[in-house]
Amino acid sequence: MELWIPYGETEVPVRVPDDNFYRILEPAKPLGTKDATSIIEEALQKPVGALFLKDVVKPGSNAGIVIDPIVPPIARDEAVKALRARLTALGIDNVRVFIRKRMSNVIPASEDFKIIDPSQASFAELGKTSAGTGVELDPDLAACDVKINVGLVMPHFASGFTGGPEVVLPGASSIHSITKNRSLLTKGFPTSSSTPDNQVLLDSLEACKLAGPFYSLCFMPDGAGGVGSAFAGELESVFREAVSRYHEVHSPKIERKLDIVIVSAGSLLGADLYHAIRVVSNVLGAVRKEGTIILVAECSSGVGDSGFLEYARRFPERKELSTELRYRFKLGGHVNLFLQDALEKCRIQLVSILPELFVRDSFGLKPSQTASEAVQKAIRVEGKESKILIVPKGDFTVPVMES
Repeated sequence: MELWIPYGETEVPVRVPDDNFYRILEPAKPLGTKDATSIIEEALQKPVGALFLKDVVKPGSNAGIVIDPIVPPIARDEAVKALRARLTALGIDNVRVFIRKRMSNVIPASEDFKIIDPSQASFAELGKTSAGTGVELDPDLAACDVKINVGLVMPHFASGFTGGPEVVLPGASSIHSITKNRSLLTKGFPTSSSTPDNQVLLDSLEACKLAGPFYSLCFMPDGAGGVGSAFAGELESVFREAVSRYHEVHSPKIERKLDIVIVSAGSLLGADLYHAIRVVSNVLGAVRKEGTIILVAECSSGVGDSGFLEYARRFPERKELSTELRYRFKLGGHVNLFLQDALEKCRIQLVSILPELFVRDSFGLKPSQTASEAVQKAIRVEGKESKILIVPKGDFTVPVMES
């Protein structure tokens, strides 16, 4: 059989022998489509725990709305419009909007948003978490009486999921806070995104409590670039509800672990290797030990992070890298550590435009020019009887084993 899977801004064909084909996992088609405005209004009118925006607002106070830049632009703009209107009706005219500066190819926000740069000079020190992370928040956001976060729940290799405390740490925090938080990964990565908590997430939740309270509006992606639903209310309650719902919608069940899993990183995460490699975490639970993951990621922007490349070249062995990061942790290195962890569990082939020798020698990945070539190579290694799972929307989909 032949099908087409996302590759950057386009698609590429992949041929899978019928005898080896197992399943294709794609997001469920929404039964009915609602526009972003209706989704937002419904969430604000029926908040989680019956906590309405009016319950956290006092007339005359000032408000700050902090937005995760991965929220689709239409949903983001409609959310700001709806929240501004509600705040104005509640007697708040002074509303500032904040958005995190990102290095990846996220569509920039409108000019009246304050861009939070983690390397900026001034941050407000709010205390330390129990893990020792100094919480340094953007000073203008810290000064707001009412704090609201707008996020998108998505699987994430470090915290398990975005859409909750990630909007604050790393989203509105200093480079020092982010570095300390991510350094917790040297103690181990989340075993799966279905695990409810991990140390990075718990640290971020503590940071939110020091910085908050936060009222939250969290979107659920529809798997087609838009949003399918939303949740509103207290940050942690909303986050838990959104993650639970995410598993219902975007975590299809599989009956067995597969020999070969083909996964596309999509257009956003697949733009560079630094972000694409994180998509592997979504399907690690679907591949058998020492099986093969075929990562389809165009990497049109190259490696994407100089630190990621530097660590790959200096520390090709996991033990050396782990020791270095425990004593001298730098951002970028944590993605290398994740890659080394993944390579101890399975083989990873990369279909990209990056030079083959570079991919093999610098990162320990097995390069292929086409997805179909990668399939043939994988079958030769895994055997003629091997079964292949295809995950075209790898940035959204988290396959889980039937219990």
